[in-house]
Amino acid sequence: MGKNIIKAYAMKLEVNDVINFGKKEGVNVTENEANIFLTTVKENIDYILDGHALELLESKKDEFTSEVYEKLVELFDKYKKFIG
Repeated sequence: MGKNIIKAYAMKLEVNDVINFGKKEGVNVTENEANIFLTTVKENIDYILDGHALELLESKKDEFTSEVYEKLVELFDKYKKFIG
């Protein structure tokens, strides 16, 4: 999948999208955590797509519950093949 498609998709995400995806994945994401995630992604999407997602995620670790953080790492590992 092209980086431009991923970027366009990420920029359209909303808080409820993140919360609902978390539920689907078996983790409860608070509205605050969803906002932090979205703000971080939208402000750093090019940096993320250039391969720095885990580095960025690590810098935000204390802003998520351990359950949410661990799920984010797990999902990144699962989907990183689409980033390149």
